[in-house]
Amino acid sequence: MDYVQDPPNSVQIEPVEGCNLRCSFCGIRGIRATGDRENLSGPYRFMDTGTAATIARQVARAGWSPRIELAVHGEPTKHPRLPELVAAIRLALPRAPLMITTNGIPLLDAWEAKVVALFDAGADTIAVDDYKPHRCRAAVLGTELPGVAVYRYPSGGTVANPHRRPRRGERRLILIADIASETEGNHAHLSNHAGAAGPPDASRAAERCALPFREITVRWDGSVALCCNDWRGKFKLGNVHDTPLGELWHHPALYAARRRLMASGRDFAPCQGCTHRTFRNGLLPDRKGRATMPPPRPGDDALLAGAVAGQPLTLPVLRSWER
Repeated sequence: MDYVQDPPNSVQIEPVEGCNLRCSFCGIRGIRATGDRENLSGPYRFMDTGTAATIARQVARAGWSPRIELAVHGEPTKHPRLPELVAAIRLALPRAPLMITTNGIPLLDAWEAKVVALFDAGADTIAVDDYKPHRCRAAVLGTELPGVAVYRYPSGGTVANPHRRPRRGERRLILIADIASETEGNHAHLSNHAGAAGPPDASRAAERCALPFREITVRWDGSVALCCNDWRGKFKLGNVHDTPLGELWHHPALYAARRRLMASGRDFAPCQGCTHRTFRNGLLPDRKGRATMPPPRPGDDALLAGAVAGQPLTLPVLRSWER
């Protein structure tokens, strides 16, 4: 019998493509030119509530129990109806951990009201990246809301880890140390985002990557690419409006990618030259390292080539090393 991949640990959902910031280490620069002062990496593309509900219902039908994280290739709190999206997801997935990862800046004009609205809609974790110049640090650490626990990560230890599954009814507001300067915690690693943030680099060419085995990412319009680091969506699997998420997780091209990652590492696009680091790679391909993945097949090259053929899901803005 062919190997069947375990359900994903995480479903990444992109409420917004585009950002109010333009961090030097971010792949947003590979899909957005410089914008105005308040929208440095606009224009924005917004997920509609129907798409969010479709994703959540498909996760439920698949029988998965993943963490749901709202983030990906933009700033989620720029969405004008983010609480509605959260509520639509929570309706279909009443028990799933639901985390929003944000730079927090769009919440500052009405901090407590907006944070409460997101928790009341169904979020259980709001993780705020403490990017320089640390505009949200005081707001996060000064938050005193009934039933909301405030943590710092990684200095707060395991209990503060945003990827820890929260207890039922738990509400967590977590300040995450600046990734550009932090050296501890499972977030403390800058990658080149498959060439969108930095030049291709072969230093991890022989390494496996766990992302295609442990998470699936749905973009603002329902499209699904290889992983969250494929900022441009070069490796195209399909769209949840046409194909259920459970089927996309078992897409033949995704299995071809997993087989190649297991056997020979990152020798195909968009993984070639990507420096993303994942953990517990020795436990692949399943969650416990007990399964055996078949070796690459003769038709895998054609599957991989077909997935990257044509235009990417988001047109690139060429970086200096690509011109």
